[in-house]
Amino acid sequence: MTSPSSNPSLPVLRCARCGQLDLRGRTVCSACLSDQLEAFEIQGQGRVASYTTIRRAPTQFRDRAPYEVVVVDLDAGLRITGRLDPDSQPASMGAQVTLVSASGADTVFTVRAHP
Repeated sequence: MTSPSSNPSLPVLRCARCGQLDLRGRTVCSACLSDQLEAFEIQGQGRVASYTTIRRAPTQFRDRAPYEVVVVDLDAGLRITGRLDPDSQPASMGAQVTLVSASGADTVFTVRAHP
């Protein structure tokens, strides 16, 4: 299993004006168009909204195949796509997941409980 830090978190942008959170590198808030965006971190807990198994991976990920990709509805209100840790229990719809690591675009979750 990927070695998690004590409390891994996800870097996001938060609008100082309205509080809207965003995963993308924007220059203005998508809700109120303010340019007062600040770096913020959220906890990586949520539920699986969708998942699939990648069996024929792109060249740069071929050594990891097969692997599961999960779409997670985070408790903070954002939706993010990541992959499941290879040592995690299998994904299922609605399963509770926790962030293991986030490095650039590589976001890794593990299943902590099934519905």
